[in-house]
Amino acid sequence: MKLRLQRMLWLLAGWLCLLLALIGALLPVMPTTVFVLMAAACFGRSSPALLHWLHHHPRLGPPLLQWQRYHGMTARTKAVALGTVALSFSFSIYATLQQPWLTALLLLVWAALSLWMWRLPKIPATSACCAMLDSKS
Repeated sequence: MKLRLQRMLWLLAGWLCLLLALIGALLPVMPTTVFVLMAAACFGRSSPALLHWLHHHPRLGPPLLQWQRYHGMTARTKAVALGTVALSFSFSIYATLQQPWLTALLLLVWAALSLWMWRLPKIPATSACCAMLDSKS
């Protein structure tokens, strides 16, 4: 019974992460990829069928497989991600200029996130293509 409850909680967490990823795809201030990665981890503990579906999803599957196999991203993906982060943090910082401590905190988080992302390995586009082709099988 305890195992079944754990599995249901992981499943619920996976769906919640997927919902947050969908919201993140629509809102510039919320991440998408992080929530897709978390959904995959949750589905991996609760539902092999849903994990399989996520891996083979035409939009979500290829980046997920790239991350799981290479722990990096293509140069194009990295550029888009860094640009999106810069844009969303710029809006947030502008909105908090009246609160210097919050502005400083946002700048610190932005710098840390950008540095982490910048240091991730760049995978060749051919590896990304291979991950996409492998996900079709």
